[in-house]
Amino acid sequence: MKEWNDEIVFVRRVVPGAADRSYGIQVARLAGLPLSVIDRAKTILAKLERDDTDVTLPAAAPTAKPKKKISVAPADDSQLSLL
Repeated sequence: MKEWNDEIVFVRRVVPGAADRSYGIQVARLAGLPLSVIDRAKTILAKLERDDTDVTLPAAAPTAKPKKKISVAPADDSQLSLL
């Protein structure tokens, strides 16, 4: 992207089709995901690039229970009744 005459100009064009590579891991790093997640993603990517389909994922962690019960009040539909 570039800025010209107070407007944004895109210097790339999106075209139909598959990308030649993915930048998901780099984007995840820029987004601040934990290093352990980035490292695991790199490991899985390396196996997939070697066509190693035997990728084992760690067991899911138990679902965390909220410390405080949250309740949501019903929406105020009084304005809808005017219509």
